[in-house]
Amino acid sequence: MTQSYDDGSTRSVVTRGDGTQIVTIRDAAGRVLRRTAIDSQGREVLLIDDLTPVQQVDVSRLPEPAPVYSFVETRDTRELRQALEQSRGRNMDRTYSLRQIREYEEVRALAPAIDVDQITFDTGSAAIHPDEAEKLAALGQTIADMVAERPDEVFLIEGHTDAVGDAASNLALSDRRAESVALALTEYYDVPPENLVVQGYGEEDLRVDTDGSEQRNRRVAVRLITPLMQTASN
Repeated sequence: MTQSYDDGSTRSVVTRGDGTQIVTIRDAAGRVLRRTAIDSQGREVLLIDDLTPVQQVDVSRLPEPAPVYSFVETRDTRELRQALEQSRGRNMDRTYSLRQIREYEEVRALAPAIDVDQITFDTGSAAIHPDEAEKLAALGQTIADMVAERPDEVFLIEGHTDAVGDAASNLALSDRRAESVALALTEYYDVPPENLVVQGYGEEDLRVDTDGSEQRNRRVAVRLITPLMQTASN
């Protein structure tokens, strides 16, 4: 059920099979402003809250970026979890809105990234073949276990492209790649979709600095962003 308002914003309620309701408020552009999960007993978990005022970002005062890990090299579930959770032990003097995490590369870089280099995208494609989705098993199980333990966990699924083609097309393609991986995590490994945020970044963050076709630039990355979000202090 979705309600629309005069300013273009919407409020949607999705009811899961177990009775849990996911309530999401979006702005006119479709960005999530607030999301809560309410279980069958009426207990509410706040996942996202971008309606609360937040400080401006001063990138010159941010800590050093966190590491980037390769999924190919970090396939053990214990290692994956340790990599994702590194930001919990960092000395953060503040938290951020989801919008700030999405829009500032320096902010989201405070959370370690797992480059999902097990998934190989063809040029111009966002499709994931079923046999490749199976390669996400360790990551899917890790995320599902973390959400089961902490229902307020939120993961950012980033889509990226190489520099072939125009920037606008690459941005749209990167969104679809992030959505494809998020859908695979949900359909194959039962990761709740409300705990995933997808965002495409097009060609703006190349792993290999080239204008040509490059497999390593056609990728998706995953970050645990809960420790960065302003909901973490609530």
